Amino acid sequence: MNNPLVSVIIPNYNHAQFLDERIQTVLNQTYQNFELIILDDKSTDNSMEVINKYKDDSHVSEIVVNEENSGSTFKQWHKGFELAKGDIVWIAESDDSCDTKLLEVLVHGYLESNAVLAFCKSCKYDVDGNRSCYMPHDKLVNSFSMTGHNFIKEHMIQRNIVANASSAIFNRHAALSVDRKYMSMQGEGDWLFWIELMQLGNVFFCKEELNYFRSHQINTTKSLRYRGISHIEHKIVFDYLVKYGYIEHSNIWKERVRFLSFCIGDRYGSRAIRRKVLNIWDKNRLGRLYICAKNFARFLLSVWDLF
Repeated sequence: MNNPLVSVIIPNYNHAQFLDERIQTVLNQTYQNFELIILDDKSTDNSMEVINKYKDDSHVSEIVVNEENSGSTFKQWHKGFELAKGDIVWIAESDDSCDTKLLEVLVHGYLESNAVLAFCKSCKYDVDGNRSCYMPHDKLVNSFSMTGHNFIKEHMIQRNIVANASSAIFNRHAALSVDRKYMSMQGEGDWLFWIELMQLGNVFFCKEELNYFRSHQINTTKSLRYRGISHIEHKIVFDYLVKYGYIEHSNIWKERVRFLSFCIGDRYGSRAIRRKVLNIWDKNRLGRLYICAKNFARFLLSVWDLF
């Protein structure tokens, strides 16, 4: 199929101020064989006023409004997968934007690479429209495709490089076959979802900066870190990578200590949260002892250098 149907899912919660721009950037895509599914998670702002302006558009196949807030972006994702009619899905998050040729470029790369997932480079914009670079893609300078297994090993161990869902299109059938554990997570569920999805086929990356990530979401990220949730869920991803051999046995200790050092230096809402995070990553305290000894050795060397 050279012109497959794409199911575009816009999951929205209280993003009325961005919705017009988001919906317009979808409707104005140069690739026009798509349906648009809009999901509202019981917004309390005027989101529905904006959404209803588009209810008669020929591309809009579904508008679903939850009677109660689901409390989970990932549950909304799954609902969209089940409603979708296309073989390809694009989650166009309600507060993001994009270039009008995003779908055209990604669908082409997806088909040419026989991929299960295709994504592009992103840039960040704040609520005032100020642009900045998007750090996770710094090392990806060329467009390429590779097997999902190799992509996980090379790019998904230390961080989620597909950090913004709006930058990606993927196979709907594969997405529905992924274990639903990611749906119970709050912050790192997308990381686990992408990893499981990548195991089912090839990955295509486009070096063009076609996706515009709204960076105000970083406030949510900070909140999840402050409450320890991101670090606890990171351990779930880490354990998955270890279980399926993506982190070599000889590197498990190194990777665990590397992130444990980050956990030790981070800020939390309470000492109890900090203890919980550190105990999850370092049950027997050997990691903390190792880090302490290493830091003390560095201190002694710095003192020695003074003489």
